[in-house]
Amino acid sequence: MTGFSMSLLGDQIWFVALGWSASHLGSPLQTAAVMACASVPRALLILLGGTLSDRHGALRLALASQTLRVATMTVAFALLSLLGPSIVLLISVAVVFGAVDAVHMPAAASLPPKLVDKPSLPAAQGAVQTLERTATVAGAPLGGVLVAFHGLSAATAVNALLFLIALTVMRGLKKHTPITPSSQLTSESTWKSLRGGLSYVRTESLIGRLLLVITALNLCLAAPLNVGLALLASDRGWGATGFSTLITGFAAGAIAGALFTASRRSPSRPGATGLRWAACCGASIALLPWFTQLPLAAASAALIGFTIGPASALLFGLVQARTHDDYRGRVTSLATFSALGLTPISFTLFGLLASAFSPTTAILSCSVALTAASALAYSNHALRSATLKQPPSTD
Repeated sequence: MTGFSMSLLGDQIWFVALGWSASHLGSPLQTAAVMACASVPRALLILLGGTLSDRHGALRLALASQTLRVATMTVAFALLSLLGPSIVLLISVAVVFGAVDAVHMPAAASLPPKLVDKPSLPAAQGAVQTLERTATVAGAPLGGVLVAFHGLSAATAVNALLFLIALTVMRGLKKHTPITPSSQLTSESTWKSLRGGLSYVRTESLIGRLLLVITALNLCLAAPLNVGLALLASDRGWGATGFSTLITGFAAGAIAGALFTASRRSPSRPGATGLRWAACCGASIALLPWFTQLPLAAASAALIGFTIGPASALLFGLVQARTHDDYRGRVTSLATFSALGLTPISFTLFGLLASAFSPTTAILSCSVALTAASALAYSNHALRSATLKQPPSTD
């Protein structure tokens, strides 16, 4: 877990420092271009990254991509120290780092099932999410301080060190998990492996349905948090401080929810329990626009964070437990794509609703959509009765 937390902390430092540096180069259009170049390659290549993880082994790809992350930050530090920041340099580094991340993310996310037994997967996902939320809370201000007082070169130097520590720790996993994939995967083409992963999800109905629920969870939550909270803070005169307070409230709740999941034994029916938590998350979103006082609004954001922790940990833990080892990287990349690649669609639809009606209407629409999706999924007997120990469904 130490290596994972160092890697996550470095990710947060990098994206905050990159955005800050880009915003000081020139026009908002240049800033948007730099940040798009950081995120678009990752979203476009994430499915290929999951395929490569299955073909060459999750640990092997995680180690190789982490090595490239160290190298990317080291080269960026050298170039920034010699030449200073420029739009061309920032875009170049952003594209390379985003492409490497597309390989690293599904490979690293595929490691927990190789390190813990199936009954422990939801708790392990709770621990991973605790680290993710903590890294977000700590990494964002740290990245801001580094780039504000010492420049982007200092942030890349710190990142290179954090990624190197993570790489050193990850090398120790060779003792606990096999590094080689199955021979069947290495004998087929990459394109065939990618199509095979999509076919697997279509065939395994339980996996496909769980991925649809996780996608709904990502899409219905991302817009209210990233756009809705900003609009509410602006409309009610809370300003940047109020927006930061709301985000902090959500992060605190999410950390508490993830810790709650990590500290408890897995339920006998993780699908049913996870869907109930998802429905609670949907109901919690509906509370958000009704509080006109900042402390109460922050408390409702914390409630959203707390409910999303068990929901995502249980549902994603069930996905990993029920996915065959040969397909885990590809299935993981599909779950990640729903958060990275489809989120802009969520933002756009939310913005259209907020413009045509009001932010409150847009937030309530997300609440209704998530609650309805959870209820619909709960009505499916296979999802409701799924356990961690059952073999993957073949119907």
